[in-house]
Amino acid sequence: MAEIRIRSSVGEYPVLIGRDLYENELPDLIGRIRPTSVAVVSHASIMGLHGKRLIEAIYPICGGENGVFQYLFAEGEENKNLSTVEDGYEVFLASGINREGLVVAFGGGVVGDLAGFLAATYMRGTRLLQVPTTLMAMVDSSVGGKVGVDLKGAKNAVGTFYQPQAVLSDVGVLGTLPERELRGGMVEIAKYGLLYDEIMLQKIGKWHDGLPENAEELDGVIAACVAHKADVVTVDERDLTGKRAMLNYGHTFGHALETATAYIHLRHGEAVGIGMLMAARLSELCGLAGEGLHEYHRCVLMPILKDVVFPRDLDAGRIVNAMQSDKKKGHVMRFVLLQEPQEPRLVESPGEALIMRAVADIMRDMKGD
Repeated sequence: MAEIRIRSSVGEYPVLIGRDLYENELPDLIGRIRPTSVAVVSHASIMGLHGKRLIEAIYPICGGENGVFQYLFAEGEENKNLSTVEDGYEVFLASGINREGLVVAFGGGVVGDLAGFLAATYMRGTRLLQVPTTLMAMVDSSVGGKVGVDLKGAKNAVGTFYQPQAVLSDVGVLGTLPERELRGGMVEIAKYGLLYDEIMLQKIGKWHDGLPENAEELDGVIAACVAHKADVVTVDERDLTGKRAMLNYGHTFGHALETATAYIHLRHGEAVGIGMLMAARLSELCGLAGEGLHEYHRCVLMPILKDVVFPRDLDAGRIVNAMQSDKKKGHVMRFVLLQEPQEPRLVESPGEALIMRAVADIMRDMKGD
């Protein structure tokens, strides 16, 4: 088992990465938190696959089933909204959850974001435990305290920073993850490689078809990604200096792709992967990077994205318009671009014509036109 410590303004917490952690680590972890009750926030499908193990580990610590409640909401990014949050508040209130309770976010990124926002805002803050079940959540979204929900046409427009008591990533559960979701997580791993870690890129470059040949190879890669994020969160927890903003590489384009397709056609990892291709092309077009950066990205990302079908009715204008809702700094559109691999830069307002051309070039490539 690997343990990585995250230092934040409210203290340190561990990220545990390994196998059989529900049985070997979770009871002791909850025992130290000593909650009056536990609310598990998840999806029915995840509970069906792994919920028995989780609940059996929690029950003895919380006095049996009377101390454990569940709030299960419908799957899909389109359900990560304030209406779902309000339903969660009602379940918490009816179940008697209070500030001495514990919210367990048991699922992927959507669950982690929404459950974290519930915990941060219910009764002005209830303790939170992140238990991610997808590769993407394990390497990125469960770590660092960003929680929130979407508004119509604006991804993650409502949220806050709320650090968990701990993150517990049992890598064994990835054995039931659909290949499409696994590939989405691999995009996030590639992101960390492109931003910080050439050795990681070399490792995943040896994997056939963009995926590891055996699951155990993922353990060290997940830990390496978390270690990189821990370094970033320690120096820029609330995204104030620009250091943490670098982790949004590909996300400005990716969020716009998700919004323009109503969160239905492309999964988050697929959109971010295409977004990194667009960012690499924009890096070339604005003169930050030399020719070849986009092709390098294609070599890294296309084995992972090989089965993605780009929506043929989507045009570049819709994507660029969707970016207007994703601006975090007033009227300035910011992009994380690369001067070269492992040398990210924040670039403000590179010009709509260049942005439109970068989007159009990658769309043409993805569509095979």
